[in-house]
Amino acid sequence: MKKKKQSVRFPFFEFRWLFDMAKIVIVTAVISLAIIVWFGFPWRIENLYIILAITIPMGFAVVVSSVVILSSVRKKMSALLDAICAVAEGNLEVRLDTVDTEEYAVIYENFNRMVRELKNTKAEMQNFVNEFSHEFKTPITSILGFSEYLIGSDGGRESPERMKYLQIIASESRRLSELSRNTLLLSKMEACQIVTDQSRFCLAEQIRQCSILFLSQIEKKGLELEFGITGKVLYYGNEEMTEQIWINLIGNAVKFTPEGGSITIRLNDDGEAIVVSIADSGVGMNEETQKHIFEKYYQNDNVNAVRGNGIGLSIVKRIVTLCEGEITVESVEGEGSTFTVSLPKK
Repeated sequence: MKKKKQSVRFPFFEFRWLFDMAKIVIVTAVISLAIIVWFGFPWRIENLYIILAITIPMGFAVVVSSVVILSSVRKKMSALLDAICAVAEGNLEVRLDTVDTEEYAVIYENFNRMVRELKNTKAEMQNFVNEFSHEFKTPITSILGFSEYLIGSDGGRESPERMKYLQIIASESRRLSELSRNTLLLSKMEACQIVTDQSRFCLAEQIRQCSILFLSQIEKKGLELEFGITGKVLYYGNEEMTEQIWINLIGNAVKFTPEGGSITIRLNDDGEAIVVSIADSGVGMNEETQKHIFEKYYQNDNVNAVRGNGIGLSIVKRIVTLCEGEITVESVEGEGSTFTVSLPKK
C-alpha cells in the first residue's frame, strides 16, 4: 500500500502580478482622463465613453489572457514541483514528460538528467560498498575459519598457551569482521540524505523477527524477554533500514545484560508517532557515557567484560534521523538502560 501524496498547486491569488496588471489598466484610464482635463481638451461625455470603450475591453482582455497564461504556468510548475517532492522522498524513478512543454522543455530535460545521474550515483555507490565489503571480509573470514578449525581439531596437541592465542585470533577476527561491516553500513547511512525504497509494513512483526535472531544468546544467558506489543502496528518507511535499529538495540541489550537478567520491549502507537522502547536490567551507564553514547567509536571504558566497536548506536542514531524520528536514552549505572525510539507516522 503506497502512501498517497498530495500534488502541489498554485492558487491564483499567489500570482500578485495578475492583479497588478489590472491595477495598471485602471490607473492608465484615470491618467488618460486627467490628461484630457489638464490640456484643456473639450470636456464631453462622449470622451469619457470613448475612454471607457477602450479601457474596459483592454482590461478584460488583459485579465482573460493572464488567466489563460497563468493556468498553463501553474500546470507546468505543479508537475515540476510534484516531481521534485517525489525525488525528495526517495523516488528516483520519476520522469517528466517533455512533450508540449514549450519553454519548460529545457527545465524538464535537465531535471530528468539530474534524476538519472542521482540514480546512477546511488547504484555506483552501492556497487562499491558491496565489492569493497566482499574483498575486505574474504581474508578475515579465512583467518577466522582456519583459527576455528585449529581450535576444533586440536585433539590435545596444542599447548594451553597456543590455544589461548588461537582463541584470541578467532575472537578478534569476528570483531574485525563486525567492525568492517558496521563501518561500511555507517558510511552508507551518512552518505544517504533521503530514504528510498519505502513501503508500508508491520513494525511489530519486524521487531519480533529481530528478537528471534538473538534467541540462542538469550537462552544461553537465561534472560527473560518480555514483549509489550499488541495489535498490528503499520509503519511506512525503508524496511531494511529500520531493521538495523532493532538489531543494534536488542543486540546491545542482550550483550550488556548479565545472566538471569531481563529485557522488555514495548511498542505504542499514539496516532502521531510510533514509540518503541527497549529496556534491560544490564550494567547501565553513567551520565558522562550517556552524553557521548551516540558518537562514532565511543565506548564505555568502565565496561570491560564486553567489547564492541562503538558504531552500532551511531548507525541507529543516523537511521532514526533519516526517518525524521528521535531516540533518547535513560540509564542508571548498575541497574540498566532504556532506549526509546519515536518514529513519526506518515
